[in-house]
Amino acid sequence: MSATTIRRKKRKDEIKVSIEPFRNPADYKVCEDIQREALHSQDIDVIPIPMLLQAHRVGGILLGAYSGLGDMVGFIFSIFGHIDGKPVHNCCMLAVRAAYRNFDVGFKLLVALREEALRRKIAAVTASFDPMQPLHAYFFLGKMGFKAFAYEENLYGETTSQFDRGLPTDRMSSAWDLKDAETTKLLETGPARHDFRKELKRTPAVNQLTEAAPGLYASSPVKTDCTADMFLFEVPYNLPEIKNRDLGAAMEWQRNLRHAFRGYFQKGYQAADFWSSEQDGRLRTGFVLKKK
Repeated sequence: MSATTIRRKKRKDEIKVSIEPFRNPADYKVCEDIQREALHSQDIDVIPIPMLLQAHRVGGILLGAYSGLGDMVGFIFSIFGHIDGKPVHNCCMLAVRAAYRNFDVGFKLLVALREEALRRKIAAVTASFDPMQPLHAYFFLGKMGFKAFAYEENLYGETTSQFDRGLPTDRMSSAWDLKDAETTKLLETGPARHDFRKELKRTPAVNQLTEAAPGLYASSPVKTDCTADMFLFEVPYNLPEIKNRDLGAAMEWQRNLRHAFRGYFQKGYQAADFWSSEQDGRLRTGFVLKKK
């Protein structure tokens, strides 16, 4: 076991999966099926077998998560590249079968990717996620320790994934410092608990949420002149549900995200965390921005 291996206490509801390189050629076909299930997309948006094979042959990382019965239930795929002249691995796809979500399978896959990247002398992994999906933001920023540094509008154009339907495919670009001591501690201990009432007494917020209808939240005008070292940008926990109920409201939230992140990223901030807290019977969530 390497010195970088993450040792973490097991959760009571954790299931046993093993993370390994693909075991046989049939696994490539299975990971196509997993993509269709996870993304709810048509074949045009599925990374095909030839691409996976060729990328793997020239240095890509491809790992599967296997159940106790030997079935592949998830996989992760990254490719090698450079950013600002420094070598990185870019996580192109992380997908888990629906029945195995919420059991830390994605966490284990990403930790295994970290291990393999470090073994190859790579110090950073990059990934892009949809800021309109709070669960994705929480996973990458709050749980894994990525830091988002750029906001890209309509990155992929139109896709067939149900997650993108109706809105431009905006994404946040993020980086994972694999040798950072705080990141290592986060992976070992898990995210800290937050109480929004207490946090907001010492951490300013650049907006406030109002409930326009049950479960339908709008934002006050987002302040763009905050100069604090750290501040909160609150978003509804149920943004995907809001999009399904009221596309106009979702479009307004996407405009808020674009406006806030483009401005603050240009001023030298990064999205360094994502907080989640239950208050008065409802969940409150938000991005934490910090000066680099």
